Amino acid sequence: EFQLTPPAAAAWRSLRAAAQADGITLVIVSAFRSVDRQAEIVREKLAGGMTLESIFAANAPPGYSEHHTGRAVDVSTPGVRALEVEFESTAAFAWLERNAGRYEYVLSYPRGNSEGYVYEPWHWCHRPRAIEA
Repeated sequence: EFQLTPPAAAAWRSLRAAAQADGITLVIVSAFRSVDRQAEIVREKLAGGMTLESIFAANAPPGYSEHHTGRAVDVSTPGVRALEVEFESTAAFAWLERNAGRYEYVLSYPRGNSEGYVYEPWHWCHRPRAIEA
């Protein structure tokens, strides 16, 4: 079971249903994670021989991940490995590029993003538009 804030969860359910109606299957691979879990991920990667520089190119330091907000999802679709760039070549990614904005989801880390993270076509964040007065 994955946790999201109520608005992000409602938007995700609507997005997923619209994708399904168009013949696209989207699944969540990861959603909310605590600061402790983020630290555990970093420790696991360090133990596996990765450097902090390479870890922080793909994972935010504990306390800075969009996943801590309960608004970020890592998504996949059947037939591709999760959390891999190959997701960008799927009909699911193409559908998200065309439609995710209608549900206030945006691709957080496109190629050349200003945050300096590696390209993550699977990482989408619910960013509600400001209510206009």
